[in-house]
Amino acid sequence: MENNVVHEHGSHAAIITDLASLILRECSAIQSVCEEHKIPPPSMLAGTSTAFWSDDAPKLISSRSKALGLLEKLVTLLQGPHDFLHEFVAPNWDHGALYAFLQSSALEHMASSDGSASLFNLSNASGIPEDKLKRILALLRCRNIVDEPEEGIFTLTAVSEELVRDEDFRAWVEFQLFETRVASAHLAQALANKPNDYENGSSGFAQAWGSEMYDWHSKHPDKGDRFRRAMRGVSKSLDPADSLLRKHIPSGEIPSGCTEIVEIGGRYGFASVSLVEERPNLLFEVRCDSQDFIRREAALVTPSSKERITFTGVPSLKDLSFNNDSTKVFAYVIRNVFWNWTDHNAVKLLQALLPTLRAVPSTRILVTDGVSPVPTQFPQHIEIAYRRRDITTMTMHNVKQRTQAEWLKLFSQVHPGLKVSLDFLRRQ
Repeated sequence: MENNVVHEHGSHAAIITDLASLILRECSAIQSVCEEHKIPPPSMLAGTSTAFWSDDAPKLISSRSKALGLLEKLVTLLQGPHDFLHEFVAPNWDHGALYAFLQSSALEHMASSDGSASLFNLSNASGIPEDKLKRILALLRCRNIVDEPEEGIFTLTAVSEELVRDEDFRAWVEFQLFETRVASAHLAQALANKPNDYENGSSGFAQAWGSEMYDWHSKHPDKGDRFRRAMRGVSKSLDPADSLLRKHIPSGEIPSGCTEIVEIGGRYGFASVSLVEERPNLLFEVRCDSQDFIRREAALVTPSSKERITFTGVPSLKDLSFNNDSTKVFAYVIRNVFWNWTDHNAVKLLQALLPTLRAVPSTRILVTDGVSPVPTQFPQHIEIAYRRRDITTMTMHNVKQRTQAEWLKLFSQVHPGLKVSLDFLRRQ
C-alpha cells in the first residue's frame, strides 16, 4: 500500500480502493463521535434536528471535512474527464430552476401549509403553469430541495426548511443565483477588453450590468437591500472577523486610560454592534460613509448599550483625519475595508493613524480581511473556497484578494517601525 498512499493535498495516482478505505475510516470516526456524544444521524427529511452539521464537535468537523475531500476525489475518478466536465457545468440548470422557485411564492405557500402542498395549489400561488412548475419541482426533488412523497404532492426538506428559517442566508443564495451568476458569465469579455489590469480594467459585473455593483444596487434598491441581507447572512458562517476581534479585544483588563474602540467602515455590518454588548468596560465609535448603514445597524443596538456606542457619518473613508482622536483609543478596527482598496489608499489611511500610535504606544490597529493562500497550504477541497473568493473579487469588483506576502508589503509601506502580527482563521 505504500506506493498508493493518498496524500491529503491530492494525488493523481490515487486508486479507488485506497480512497474507499480512507472514506470508510473517516465515516467510522464520525459514527464513533456521534455515538459518544449522542448526536442524531443526519437526514434530509423536514424537521431534522441534529448537531451533526454544527461546529460544536471539532473531531466531527475534521472527519467530515476529510471525508468530503476524499469523496470528491473518488467521484472524479469514477466519472472520468468527459463526465466530470459535463457534471461540472450542468448544475447551471439546477441553479436556474432554484431561482425561479425562490422568486415565486411557491416556497412560502408550502411553508404556510404545514410544509406540504399540491401541485395545483402551488401553481395557483406562484402563477406558474402546472406543467412548467411540475418540471421545475422535479429537478429540485432530485437535488433534495423538495420532496414528492406522492404524485402531485410536494413537501419541504431539511434544505428548503433552511431557506425558510434563515431569510438572510436565503438572500445570499438568491444573490449568488442572479447577480453573480450573470456577472461570472461576462468575466471572459471583461478580460478581453483593454486595459484589463486591476488598476484600469472593468469587472465582469460592470460588463454584465452596465455599472459597478454598488452603483447598480443603488439604482435597484430592492436588489441592494437583498445584497445587504445576503452579506449579513453569509457572515454568520463564513466571515471569521468577529471571532478574531473578540480574541484581540480582551474582556478583562486593558491598559490604563484606554477605554475606546474606533471602528472604520462597516459595509457588511459593524463588529461594534455585537462587541458593545460583550465589552461593558469599553466605549465604541463607528465611523462610516453611509447613513443608510448607520441607520440600519444603530437600530440593532440594545437600549442598555446605546450610551456606550456612537455612530459618526463621514464623507469618505479614504480622506479621514484622526488628529482630534483622544489618547483613550485602545484599538482601531478596520474590518473588511481594504479588500477593494488600492495599496496607496490603504497605506494613506493607516499612516493617518500614526500620530495616535505615537501618543499611545499601546494602541493597536486590528485589520481583518481575506487572504489568498499559497498553493497546497490547505487540502484541495478547502483551498477551493479561497480560489472561488479570488474569482469572486475579480469578477464582481476587478480587485484581488491579497496574499500574505502582499499584505506584509502593504503594511511595510506604512512605517518601518510598525510591528505586524498575523493571525488566521481558515474556512472549513
